[in-house]
Amino acid sequence: MALPVKERALVLVKAYPQPSQKYDETVCCAGITTSGEFLRLYPIRYRHLPASKQFNRWDVIEFEGKRSPDDHRPESRHINEDTICIVQGRAQTDEAQRVRMWAPHVAQSLVALRQENQGSSRSLGIIRPDPGSVKFRARKLSQASADDTALKALFQQVSLIEQAALPALTIEYEFSYKFTCAGVAHDMKIHDWEVQAAYFAYRLRYGAQALDVLQQEYEQHIPTRNLHFVMGTMKAHPRTFIIIGLLRSATAPEDVMRQASLI
Repeated sequence: MALPVKERALVLVKAYPQPSQKYDETVCCAGITTSGEFLRLYPIRYRHLPASKQFNRWDVIEFEGKRSPDDHRPESRHINEDTICIVQGRAQTDEAQRVRMWAPHVAQSLVALRQENQGSSRSLGIIRPDPGSVKFRARKLSQASADDTALKALFQQVSLIEQAALPALTIEYEFSYKFTCAGVAHDMKIHDWEVQAAYFAYRLRYGAQALDVLQQEYEQHIPTRNLHFVMGTMKAHPRTFIIIGLLRSATAPEDVMRQASLI
């Protein structure tokens, strides 16, 4: 049996909360260790963590984790929540430092990432959509669909936003991106919690115009900031990649890496 190993990682992603019969709701997180290894951290019962352990994106956290015998994805680590410690807040790392951490993990394309998955079972990676190809879509959830009802119930049950700030909001939409990567067309759902959090915030600020503002932000503004997608597979579908997070930066990753090589 594998022994727990203490590691540190920069948190890149907090994905959609997921229901779990064993752990209540859990949040899948992805990060990069200080040695440059991509990891998936689970099960994180975020709402149950003490305030001192409730980390954010771009925090560096320390934890004890080990490979799980029932998850064969090589990057997955089963985390002991009691050992989570925030060792460096996101304000202590600048954008260039963050980009230097994730830039080496950018694949040539989603097709290339899928091919690597077939060969090595790699289940986490980063891709860059072709400039000008990104189209943001919102699908209104129906009242009749059982899948949509389950999705609504999940979001209503699990919120990473302060509940008191959301007195009357309910889940209305599922969001996705249509894009090309290395010339190949893709259409994928966005499983990053951030997009739902943005819609909630816009509902409070802009009311009926919230969806229009969200569309403008995610289709026009964000793609201009060197948009990259963090891709991950699901345990039940280890060959299928989904968008689990969005990365953007003012400086292109290749420029950051070029500057780093001159130091």
